[in-house]
Amino acid sequence: MTKFFFAAAAAAIVATPALAAEGEKTFTRDGQTYAYTVAADGDATVIAGRTVPQDEPFRLVVKGRNAAGEVDGRQVSFRIAKPLAVAAAAQQTASVDAN
Repeated sequence: MTKFFFAAAAAAIVATPALAAEGEKTFTRDGQTYAYTVAADGDATVIAGRTVPQDEPFRLVVKGRNAAGEVDGRQVSFRIAKPLAVAAAAQQTASVDAN
């Protein structure tokens, strides 16, 4: 169940800033709200966050179509429908800045 939820969430994250701390985005699925940040780490995208209001952490590293990490204290890994663009965009920006 968790695997399918995060696969869908990674592909279709909807922002609702009312519950998020500065810099965080949120989405709600099946009555549970998640606050998260997205960052590039080399050629991977890191999605790190917490449940609201429980404050249980999660962290996913997405590389290509593969995601792995920890959710609710359990290791998870799954494939997503399409690669995320965050890491690719960050790499392009870094290469432009270097020139």
